[in-house]
Amino acid sequence: MNIIQKPSKNFNSRGAWAPNMIVNHITGGNKVSMALNEFTVNDRASAHFVVDLDGTVYQCVDIRQAAWGNGTTTKPGNNPYSGDSKLKTVRDRKVNANLYTVSIEHVNAGGGVLTAPQLAASIELHKYIISEVKRIYGITIPIDREHITGHCYIAPKTKPCCPGACFPYDAIIAGIKGQIEVKSDTTCDMVMRQGATYQLKLTSVIPPVVTVGTAGVLTQELVRQSGNDYYIKITAAGKPGTGAGVFANGKKLFAVNIK
Repeated sequence: MNIIQKPSKNFNSRGAWAPNMIVNHITGGNKVSMALNEFTVNDRASAHFVVDLDGTVYQCVDIRQAAWGNGTTTKPGNNPYSGDSKLKTVRDRKVNANLYTVSIEHVNAGGGVLTAPQLAASIELHKYIISEVKRIYGITIPIDREHITGHCYIAPKTKPCCPGACFPYDAIIAGIKGQIEVKSDTTCDMVMRQGATYQLKLTSVIPPVVTVGTAGVLTQELVRQSGNDYYIKITAAGKPGTGAGVFANGKKLFAVNIK
């Protein structure tokens, strides 16, 4: 995937640890420049990656290093204390969580709602991180809520609202697994005259990938998007007697026969 490098000086060695968790965050404002400035100019914090509202992905810290985003203390009573974590993995390890996590900041003014391009980019970034951790360390990050998590689960007392109540954990996990649900307003096979068009509405949390089973029989184009609704124009371009299936994210929706 396309990643823009914005190196930060705010990191430490992982030492003997290897990452096996991805921790999601949201920024305190809706401008990516604020987050990048915080990570690359100041010396207080950092994240490995930042995902902007338009889906642009920036990398500030190498995956092989520990960014300054999920740190926990090992002494009870201190903030943030690892023993307060909602995750058994964090409580049991009793070390700084930065050592074994990869962090992603999402540009967001609050709540954790992601734009469609941002959600799609975050899913691809999670896949990339999982692939890179496997390549570098030989470790497979489990695709579950214990290991694909949020800052509020690492440090619930100090960061109870990061990445927000509306953050789409389940959609990200489904996307990583290739299980994003696409709802179609059309599920029955149909007959179309040559040259005729039909508008299809698909509902999905990320932009659906629409394909046609037989090349040249049908053409498709995105007409418009409204929230999670995508309106696709299907045109019967083939010769009479031909037919093809219409697919979304690899799942067949219906077939069209041309007369």
